[in-house]
Order: sequence, then C-alpha cells, then structure tokens
Amino acid sequence: MLFFRREERYVLDSASIIDGRVVNLFEKKFLEGKIIIPYLVRIIARKQIGNDAERVLNQLRKITLLEFVEKNVDGVSEEISVLKLASRRKAKVITTSDEYNRHLKSFPDVRIINIKELHSLLTPIFNPNRIISVYIKKRGINSNEGVGYIEGVKIVVMNGAKFLNQRIWARVISMLQSDSGNLVFAEAVADLKEKSINTDNRKNEYN
Repeated sequence: MLFFRREERYVLDSASIIDGRVVNLFEKKFLEGKIIIPYLVRIIARKQIGNDAERVLNQLRKITLLEFVEKNVDGVSEEISVLKLASRRKAKVITTSDEYNRHLKSFPDVRIINIKELHSLLTPIFNPNRIISVYIKKRGINSNEGVGYIEGVKIVVMNGAKFLNQRIWARVISMLQSDSGNLVFAEAVADLKEKSINTDNRKNEYN
C-alpha cells in the first residue's frame, strides 16, 4: 500500500522523532520518499530523548534517503523552522503536534501529516472474542504473558509465555487505544483446531 508518490519529500519535527511511529510508516511503505531533518529538530530531539533520537534516525536511514540541514536559518521557533523549510522544499510536514494548525494561514502551501491521525486509520481494530493468529516474540511483564505484534500493534497474550517463538491462536479480550498507540489483550487458545474456527473469524484472521 502506498499513500504518497515515491518522489515525495517530508520534513520531520522533533515530536515525530520522539514518538517513533514514523519508522513503521516508512518501513511498511505507507509513506515513501526523502526525509529532511532540520538542524533545530535534531537538537531538540536529542535533548528530549538522547541517544534514542539517533536510533530512530538510524532506523529511517536504513529504509529511505535522509537529508540533514546543518544550519538553522529559519528562526528560533521549531514550528516556523519546519514550516519554512517545508514550504521552500515543497515538502510535507510529519508531526504528532497540533501546534502547526496555528501557523497554517501563513503557510497555505504546506500539508501537515499527523502521525496520530494517520496511524489510527491504518491500525487494525481488534474486537472482543475475535480469533487472531499471533507469533509470540518475547515474554511479557507477568511471567505467564507472551507478547507479539500485528501490523505494529502490541498483543499481550495471557498464558502465552510457554509458546515463545511459536505462532498460536489467541482470542481477543480487549483493546486499549491511546495517542501513543494501541494495546491488545488476548488469551491463548493454542489447542484450538483450525477446523473449529468459524467462517467469520477466519475471514478476520491476521497472519
């Protein structure tokens, strides 16, 4: 799935780097194109989350082309710096912040991509009692829990720890939604035979 053309350019702000979900959007190719990092953005992200900021940028560097603007020539405000650069380079702004809405009248040519809004559109909905297929990658906080991921959503499976490094069936208990992402709680039903899963659930299965 590709939402934007390959030749698109994007300017990241510090909020999107701190949030980190931008990596998944490029990794899954929901977004493709060149990423531009303003000098001030990199400084603020480093100040806020230290080495984790560079980790996010290194992950992005492995996926797509990154360009770092080494001088801050667009003012002292991060939002203004980002918007000016995006306007000049005909790029879109990627952020999780709503602050940019206050400045858009001065930059009518700049499009804002809000990660929170985009991620909510792309995230699968896990209704209670849904049967899902999930690979248990690691143990959870509690000793009996196993943890897996489906389309970037963290799945915590009760009684799943004993199935480490295995793919199992699980029944969804609930899903918590927040700005930082979704969290699904499920229970292992690994003894459930494939032929016993009803047609509706099979249609909704995630591999």
